[in-house]
Amino acid sequence: MSQIKNVAVAGATGNIGLATVHALQTAGFTVTALGRGGSTSSIPAGVRIVTVDYDSIESLTTALKGQDAVVSCIGPFALGCQPNLVEAASFLGVKRFIPAEFGADTLNQQTRAFPILQSKVQVQKMLAEKYEQSGMTYSLLFTGLFFDWGLGNGMILGVKNRTGTLYDGGKTMISTTTIATVAKGITGCLLQPEETKNRGVYIQDAAISQNKLMELTNKVNPGKWDLKDASTVELEKQASAAYERKDPNPMSMSGSVFRMYFGGEAYGQPFKKLDNDLFGIKGMSDKEIETMIRNICTNDSKSQTFFTSPTSS
Repeated sequence: MSQIKNVAVAGATGNIGLATVHALQTAGFTVTALGRGGSTSSIPAGVRIVTVDYDSIESLTTALKGQDAVVSCIGPFALGCQPNLVEAASFLGVKRFIPAEFGADTLNQQTRAFPILQSKVQVQKMLAEKYEQSGMTYSLLFTGLFFDWGLGNGMILGVKNRTGTLYDGGKTMISTTTIATVAKGITGCLLQPEETKNRGVYIQDAAISQNKLMELTNKVNPGKWDLKDASTVELEKQASAAYERKDPNPMSMSGSVFRMYFGGEAYGQPFKKLDNDLFGIKGMSDKEIETMIRNICTNDSKSQTFFTSPTSS
């Protein structure tokens, strides 16, 4: 494959998108940030900013002219926009497309069966078809839960306030990756396109359980924990019932998320085969995790919001 130079990032102002823009620019790529027209003050100097209508293939085709690769960092509630991105990129002869995976292993048969993941599965099928039609290749980057983000907002555990929900007793080992390492993995896929062509790529900073995370947190932020217990089996049942009754609230199916991440080996957790070495990702030691937790605990940001987990009845 010829060299990739020009990269467009969709969803460039989100957590993953912004980190990816910085990582790509640092690696020497010419970066274009795509967005709907909101605030772009966080986008670094030297990055071209283009306002797009994700519902318009014509708009996206205009925006993607001259791009060698497209990275979709679109958020979970906007994934319906990705097919238009794929269509426009394929039409223009883009060389590599990286869709918004960055989470659970959707190549795992049990994981990909969840209704909330069908938009991702659809895009995977589209990418395979477009490769046959136009030669546009793709990389599916799987990262597990976002490590620092999930400890900062409580999705994994609320380490600052020592709160959280223990799923299935907190014993399950899960793959976790910091936002910075996710961006490093995305950049690595474009720096090594042949090695990451048309396949799932797996990275992690750590495979760790909630119980272990509490142990490490107690070393830097000791105190009493306020914990709830939840069964991921029951959460999945609740999510399935919400899907069957066509509940309009997308959060009503969030139990599926916890089942796919904390459900263990049946859902591909933790990852068995890693591509860390390909990108020079060393993983985090217990001491490094403690340092990360300490930094989260001493962050006085007033804008921090904490994730509210469902609990099984």
